[in-house]
Amino acid sequence: MLLDKITAADVVIGLKTQDWEDAVRRSAQILLEKGSIEPRYVEAMIQVVHENGPYIVIGKHIALAHARPECGALRTDISFTTLDPAIHFNAGKMDPVKLIITLAAIDSETHLDLLSELAEILMDEEKSAALFEAESAAAFVQI
Repeated sequence: MLLDKITAADVVIGLKTQDWEDAVRRSAQILLEKGSIEPRYVEAMIQVVHENGPYIVIGKHIALAHARPECGALRTDISFTTLDPAIHFNAGKMDPVKLIITLAAIDSETHLDLLSELAEILMDEEKSAALFEAESAAAFVQI
């Protein structure tokens, strides 16, 4: 399970951004630096929102930034970024986004497996609220 391997190095707390595009670009930085995605993957994540709307906002205050594997995913990986202040994605009642989960998956099966793992955690509103308020990457990972 990928979530069992998350470390503080996979988490950014309190990122300040200008808008949703900036938030997506900057939240992807960890995966870029680790070599898990190519720069074109970041642009694909943004383009898909322009084309399909804010469907990446998967829950109240939570966005799952991702693109198709062929858009530059080099290996399966994930990172987490909390935003301070929260950013609007034009997602109605789901706004503003406080947490961006950036996902790179090399195939659809891996993508679905990881979504299942995430759903178990994120459906717990108390746990999600604690993630939004984590004051350090270590505290985030512990939650």
